[in-house]
Amino acid sequence: MKLTRCLFVILALMVLAGCAQTQAGEPMRVYGNAKTVVPVGYSMIDSTTFTVLPDTVNIPVEGMYPYQRWNSEIYAMGDSYVIVQNMVFNNQFYRFKALRGSTQEMWGSGWRKGDYTLSSNTEEQEYSKYFARIREKGGQLAPMYKVTMYDQKVTPAVVARVISLTPTTSGGMAAMPSFNDLYQYYEYGNAFGSDNS
Repeated sequence: MKLTRCLFVILALMVLAGCAQTQAGEPMRVYGNAKTVVPVGYSMIDSTTFTVLPDTVNIPVEGMYPYQRWNSEIYAMGDSYVIVQNMVFNNQFYRFKALRGSTQEMWGSGWRKGDYTLSSNTEEQEYSKYFARIREKGGQLAPMYKVTMYDQKVTPAVVARVISLTPTTSGGMAAMPSFNDLYQYYEYGNAFGSDNS
């Protein structure tokens, strides 16, 4: 009887640990083997999805547009933010091409890294949604942000991404590229090769 009760308690603790939210400073899984660590001092203010519509030229099936969603967690510390995201390509006709750009070892794996600037009043379709959501949650926003972005193609159908937004008053960096500049697609089954690995 005592053994059964002990096993039940252990099982309950394992379930609770699995359901607990990741705290800042602890390793967390973005997707698969892609992991990150949210800086200490940040707290999660929202967990949501953001829809994007990629720019595709050849649609294999009429009306079959590859609407995609960033599964996102937004962490805040004052007017600084970290957005942890993954996109699972659930459209059977497309896959991600290889990500082009400089790579850096972070959190135990290789990520593409980019440094940019972004206005919190941007009219760019994707990023304006992030700032609108932060405003809805009562977050403070600076006029301009330095963006440090890490992303990696986990599988042909999955991209993981971490975006750090830090207030800045200086320019000198390129504007944050649009989704379609960062991610290109190919028709699944029609373009395997070195460019799509």
